[in-house]
Amino acid sequence: MFIDLLAQFLPLAATDEAGVLTSLATQTWQWGLVALGIGLVIFVHELGHFVAAKSFGVKCEKFYVGFDVPIQIGPIKFPRTLGKFQYGETEYGIGIIPLGGYVKMLGQDDDPRKAEEEAKRIRMKEDAAEADEEGDDTAPEKLDPRSFPAKAVWQRMIIISAGVVMNLITGVLFAAIAYGYGVTYNPSIIGGVTPGGPAWQAGIEPGGQVVSVGGLSDDQMHFREMRMAILTEGLDNPEKPISLAIRYDEGIRKYNLKTASHPENADVRMIGIVSPTSLEFSSKTVAMPGSIAATVLSGEDAGSKIVAYDGKKINNDLIVPSTPFFNYLYSNPTKTISLTLERVDGSEHQVDLPPQQAKMLGARWAISPITGLVDEGVAAKAGIEVGDVITAINGDTEIDAYKLPLELISSNEPVTMTLRRGEGSEARTIEVELAPQAALQTHAPDSQISGEIAINRFGFSYRPLPVVASVLPDLLAGDGSDPMLELQPGDEIQEVRLITPDAELMPPLQDAEFEPLVAQLREGWEKDGPTPWGSLIETIQYLPEGTQLQVLATRSPKGRVVETQVTVQQDDRVWFERGLGLTASESIQRASSVTDALSLGLREAERRLRDVFRFLRMATQGRVKMRHVGGPLAIMDLAKQEAERGISPQLLFLTMLSMNLAILNFLPIPALDGGHMMFLIAEAIRGKKLNEQLEMRLTMAGVLMILLLMVVVFANDILRLL
Repeated sequence: MFIDLLAQFLPLAATDEAGVLTSLATQTWQWGLVALGIGLVIFVHELGHFVAAKSFGVKCEKFYVGFDVPIQIGPIKFPRTLGKFQYGETEYGIGIIPLGGYVKMLGQDDDPRKAEEEAKRIRMKEDAAEADEEGDDTAPEKLDPRSFPAKAVWQRMIIISAGVVMNLITGVLFAAIAYGYGVTYNPSIIGGVTPGGPAWQAGIEPGGQVVSVGGLSDDQMHFREMRMAILTEGLDNPEKPISLAIRYDEGIRKYNLKTASHPENADVRMIGIVSPTSLEFSSKTVAMPGSIAATVLSGEDAGSKIVAYDGKKINNDLIVPSTPFFNYLYSNPTKTISLTLERVDGSEHQVDLPPQQAKMLGARWAISPITGLVDEGVAAKAGIEVGDVITAINGDTEIDAYKLPLELISSNEPVTMTLRRGEGSEARTIEVELAPQAALQTHAPDSQISGEIAINRFGFSYRPLPVVASVLPDLLAGDGSDPMLELQPGDEIQEVRLITPDAELMPPLQDAEFEPLVAQLREGWEKDGPTPWGSLIETIQYLPEGTQLQVLATRSPKGRVVETQVTVQQDDRVWFERGLGLTASESIQRASSVTDALSLGLREAERRLRDVFRFLRMATQGRVKMRHVGGPLAIMDLAKQEAERGISPQLLFLTMLSMNLAILNFLPIPALDGGHMMFLIAEAIRGKKLNEQLEMRLTMAGVLMILLLMVVVFANDILRLL
């Protein structure tokens, strides 16, 4: 029987010859692991059917992983199998189409076109002949005792459900083995909060660990589990707040937060919690090319870790030891910071990390009205409202988006802020004095995700706009003779595109790691695209000086189009990011005994089952779009990613796959195991089989439904690749 095509649809980131050969061998090994893993899940499912059928004396004619269907394109005929052999009465093989597997039992065939022929095969010829001679049309039909239909209903139910049971059991075992090895994971600790997001507005501070979210509680919660719980809870009940419990060094804090839509994908829900970065440098890239960190760090610092900064030792007893360091780093963007590194050989090494000079396009950028306020924060208490427009700080009316955080992020002095509230004749000016309060700044104040900039000490956020606030003429293209070749205050940027030819790109941009960045810039940033303006400004920081960009803008009041070229130049201001190549914070969860491993395996399997049931429920309610469903190509891609990470991630992936196969395979759709079970339940209730013609028509409808789903998910997979 089919492992059932629907089970493929799951709810759902060296140039020399020796190097090429090594890479090829690695890729071959990884794809081999993928094929072995997915094949193993299919094999154990079919093994369940096979063993149960054999136990009840059913003749099994074929046992296949993959489908051995004939394929012909014009005159070319492809082999039906990758290999097969006969042992006893059963043919074992690997089919050419890797979309499942099947066990062919005597008297049972999921192809409705062959159902009638299969039914004739198993009728007892001698008994049928006797009935004909006696003219007895009412004589009970006798079937081959080794055929599937000849077995009692309860026996057939066991045979049909055995595949699902095997997937459930092996899913638990996969996870148990993974935890026996040790599972590396990103803990659900708060490295930072997204500016303007729900967590930021609620005043959630970095440095704590989420131990409960919604209905999920775990002292060793994985960040992935937390994120999935938030995503699914948010999709299920977008207007209902999610309960959150966070353990800090001084105790537990509880919150209730409403999720927000992801800026780039409205179907994704988030609360704006960012996973932490460790104090350990990557073993591959210790610094971003072209950054200030790349000038002071070397290959000898690969794998080293920061143990002190400006004479302050890292406190490893904290839940998040890196929190004080990052708060110091981002609160002092103009300061040279001394870092003490402990290298992999145990020796200590000290480097001085200067500020990172910013890069610009010869213009300053306007700011939006206030977009967010921290609950009970300084700005909210002073009476500032969302929608207010900042017009002056301490009397200075030259306001631009990237000047504010540099002035205010480490300010300890009160500031006087002038704002405009309302529009047109109803507009009025208000003035407030804000006294800063202590607030952790463990991330740069700008967010590439939301596009917002947050001043934590004063508790407000805004967006940088693609609108020119002021210009620095010496850095713009044009000689001043044609104003249509130069940007002016008030111009609104519509598109920015990289125009430097590939052959003339600066050496850093010719590196393979910059290929996605270059491709994105070639395609162009568009004002109404999904990527916020702040992300483009962040991207510019990685471009070498002298890189040429084409800019299209519109000029009020008539909306005239301005086309010009700008050159990436060094700014006299600093940038918050200094290019440190630090790795994500990770922990290892390892079972202490066989019993503990099985317990963790059961927990993992239960969670994956719950994910599938929740997905199906939301899908039936229309809360999950079909474009979010992955097909075989998506499964293979995800499997390869997990195989690259190691044996434990791959085993956990197989647990997830097993749970998906078990549940989706048991849906009450004819041609799937669940459809067969529905027919058997009906037979048990009625005391006789369903009408064969009705069963055949329902099976055909089920096959067509599955084929339609296959077309959709294959299309989704292909569109993701384009």
